[in-house]
Amino acid sequence: MVGLPTLNLQNLSKERGIAVALLAVALGLVYVVVVGPLIDLGREYSDSVEDLEFRLARYRKVAAEKGYWARRVQEIKQNSSVSEHYISRDTAALASADLQTLIKDTVNASGGELISTQVTPEQQEDQLTRISVRVRMNGSTRVLRDVLHAIETAKPLLWVDNVNLRPIRMPLRPGQKGVADRLSIDFEVIGYMRAG
Repeated sequence: MVGLPTLNLQNLSKERGIAVALLAVALGLVYVVVVGPLIDLGREYSDSVEDLEFRLARYRKVAAEKGYWARRVQEIKQNSSVSEHYISRDTAALASADLQTLIKDTVNASGGELISTQVTPEQQEDQLTRISVRVRMNGSTRVLRDVLHAIETAKPLLWVDNVNLRPIRMPLRPGQKGVADRLSIDFEVIGYMRAG
């Protein structure tokens, strides 16, 4: 009789162990190479979606407030006291002409005598353009007070600088007592306009 091959159980067990180990390694490799990165990618996408949803909610909230902020900007522009502090002209030449006209009207309204006005070259100071006019006039101390008050309370804001006063000697009329109140007055009027 032909003998049946004998099975070596020990070899079979060993081969099964190797096969199971190879299967485990293959499954581990598939997990590390394919499944793990997909899970990580899914988490990243989930985090990214959450972040984008948060941003979208924030942008929607900001967009919903657009009308409010647009109205506030308009109110500020309309009620802005800052803009009225500056000379609102397009060029320094026009600003200087307006300043000369204001000075002439102020001196005449106060009862003074305007001798001359001289525009000095404009100067850039930070984001502003300095406009100045030298003034020579004659008048009493009351006229000087009224002119300075009118200039320094005017809008746009104006400053008076380099004031020089000289008395004008006038002969007294017969029967007049005291000294005549007449001054030769030089000063500079300065205003600012926004540059550009």
